[in-house]
Amino acid sequence: MRYLKVVLLAVMLFAAGLTAYDRLPLQYKHTISDWYNRIGAPHYVEAPDLYSERDQASVISDMQARGHKLKCYGNLGDRERIDKHNDYLCSAHISTAYNNIQARLVTFFFAKGKLNHVRIEFASSSFDDLQGYLSTSLVAYPRMDKSPWARFEKGLMVWRVKEGVLMASAEKAHGSNPIILWSSRTSFRSKHPGRECPTPPANSPLLKSLIESEDYKAWCAL
Repeated sequence: MRYLKVVLLAVMLFAAGLTAYDRLPLQYKHTISDWYNRIGAPHYVEAPDLYSERDQASVISDMQARGHKLKCYGNLGDRERIDKHNDYLCSAHISTAYNNIQARLVTFFFAKGKLNHVRIEFASSSFDDLQGYLSTSLVAYPRMDKSPWARFEKGLMVWRVKEGVLMASAEKAHGSNPIILWSSRTSFRSKHPGRECPTPPANSPLLKSLIESEDYKAWCAL
C-alpha cells in the first residue's frame, strides 16, 4: 500500500509539472528544453582555428563518432542561413567546449556539400572565460579588425585563421549568449567582394611600405 501511494504521488507530481510547463511563456519553455537536451551532452573539442571546407559527410561522421547527437536538415529559410549559399545545416547540443567553458550549441552550415560556417553558442556566464581562451589560443593569428582597410562592425573581433576567418564579440551584451563564428575563405570572399587591396604605383616608397605591412597582408591575403 505504501508503494502504491508513492507511485500515485509521483504520477500526480509529474502531471502537475506537465500542466505548469504547458502554461509557461514560450521563451521559458525553450530554456527548459535546452537545459534538458544538454544533460549528458558531450564536451566539444575541435579548435576554432582548425576548421576547413571539409566534406559534409565527413563532418557529420566525425561528430557522431564523438557521441554528439546531430539534428540535420535542408530547405533552409532565410533566418536559418549565415549566407545565401547555405543549403544544409547540422546542430548539436554541447555541455562545454575547449577549456571546460560552459556552452550550449554548435551548428555547422554547408553549401553544396562543403562546410562553410561553424557557429558556437556559449552560456551567458561564459563571456570572460571565452575571451581568455581566444586571447591565448589565437595569439599567433593577425587581427583583421585592427587593419586600416577593415570595415567590420564596431565591437567585433576578427582573426584570419588557417582556412578562413573567425569572429567574436569584444563586448559583453546583457541578456545574450556569447557566440563565435568561423567562415571559410570562399564564403568570406563572397560576402566582402569590395575589399580594396591596391597595388602601389611606381616610385612610391611610402605607399609601398604601407602595403607591405602585416595589417595589409592580414586583410588582403584571403
